[in-house]
Amino acid sequence: CKSYMIVNLVFFFDFWYICKKEGVQGMRIEVPAISSAEELENVEPFRVEHLLWGTTQIPETYGYLGFVPSDGFYLKMICKEKNPLRVYEKNQDPVYRDSAMEAFFQFDSERERNTNALYLNLEVNANGALRAEYGEERIYRTYFTPEEMEKFDCKTTIDEESWSMKLHLPIAILEKIYGPLHLDVGSSFWCNFYKISEAAEIEHYASYAPIRTEIPSFHLPEFFATADVVEA
Repeated sequence: CKSYMIVNLVFFFDFWYICKKEGVQGMRIEVPAISSAEELENVEPFRVEHLLWGTTQIPETYGYLGFVPSDGFYLKMICKEKNPLRVYEKNQDPVYRDSAMEAFFQFDSERERNTNALYLNLEVNANGALRAEYGEERIYRTYFTPEEMEKFDCKTTIDEESWSMKLHLPIAILEKIYGPLHLDVGSSFWCNFYKISEAAEIEHYASYAPIRTEIPSFHLPEFFATADVVEA
């Protein structure tokens, strides 16, 4: 009986790993390898269009994600939202109670192979306040240090009819969490992107890859899209 249970556990972890590698959702996003952040807006944009949990409309939201080899990922998201709600001003504030755009990432490593892999949540409001954490689930998450927060180089711009945010996700920070990742063209990882406000007067939720649950939560890596690093 004990041997049977061990075999089943091994099968379960192998099946979980294969499903994760193949992308259970079936959604894929191509992340071009670019030579610098200046090329970011030349890549194909992704769109946050899946309305969730009773949301009937959101401001148009889209973004760009690129990878600079030996450096890291660069992200820009744009929301066509006039005068976005922006109360919180400090890093690690609950910016999801304002109008916020968010990016969640999960990477694979030998260290994490047969466990619930860590994932990152990066959440930004129009003031440029960044909430950034990592962990295995929604609770008991770890904040990034102030020094690491600076390396994300979070910047926001507010225009008359829209606002945008930019982030840098350095390989050095990722490998501090995961160990060696050997990221390059041909690598894969998992991610999702969101538009949110929990403020009652404008409450809304939307995602890039659909989330098929009735209980509102973005902290569900099983619904992340598969991302492939490709030649530009």
